Amino acid sequence: MSSDDDSEGEVTLAQGLKYGLGLIAIGVGVFLVLTMIEGSSRGGRVHWLIALLYYIGGKWTAAGLFWLGGVVFLGLGIRAQLRDRE
Repeated sequence: MSSDDDSEGEVTLAQGLKYGLGLIAIGVGVFLVLTMIEGSSRGGRVHWLIALLYYIGGKWTAAGLFWLGGVVFLGLGIRAQLRDRE
């Protein structure tokens, strides 16, 4: 039995889906948290890296970085599946 992590540096379809959808979900969560913080009069606290990204470009930049990473992983997984099919 081989696990997902035995793939010698290549991303499999399962890994691409798992990490890609996970990063996209984290991006949605970051976007929602930042939207709630903006609408609150009390403010809030987030991780310093997310705060730095928010300071640079707003909530779209902070969440967009996670979305971009998710799309990259999805693309790598799909590419590996298509390459294995040939």
